[in-house]
Amino acid sequence: MAESSRADNRVLLLKLGVIACVMFAFAWALIPLYRVICEVTGINQLVKADAPAPAVAASDLAVTAAPVRLRFDATVQAGLPWQVRPLVGQMAAPRGEFVRVDYEITNASNREVTGQAVPRYLPAAAGNYVKKLECFCFRQQVFKPGETRRFPVVFVIDRAMPADIGEITLAYSVFDVPGQGAS
Repeated sequence: MAESSRADNRVLLLKLGVIACVMFAFAWALIPLYRVICEVTGINQLVKADAPAPAVAASDLAVTAAPVRLRFDATVQAGLPWQVRPLVGQMAAPRGEFVRVDYEITNASNREVTGQAVPRYLPAAAGNYVKKLECFCFRQQVFKPGETRRFPVVFVIDRAMPADIGEITLAYSVFDVPGQGAS
């Protein structure tokens, strides 16, 4: 009987060892699987390397080096008790350099509110050349009653942007996220 029990224990130990190895292999395979899924679906695009910029002729360099006029705006969905405003209405920015603009958001209600900002660019083609590094629009924002916060928006305007785009409006539409926060 003891010999039979020992044999059963060895078989069980072997099975558990195989299961542990399979679990380890699965966990190890998740990293490349995650990368492939993100690449195929377009999730986590900040990790993707940009395509190399096309060669620019020396005669076009003076034109594309001209600063871009930036305008900033924000609108709030009806019923959302937030006040959203850029601290700078407009500015000129060189292509290829970091730009930082702060937005101030105030929850003017007496309840906790969750909101989400969605950016839009005018002209729409300019959106392909504005590379954001930091933005309050990346995630939902939760504000306590009466709370005011400032958020930086940090971005770079790609040097490869066509010279005929000399002005960009970066506008945010801010929406209430129903079911989030205390209503």
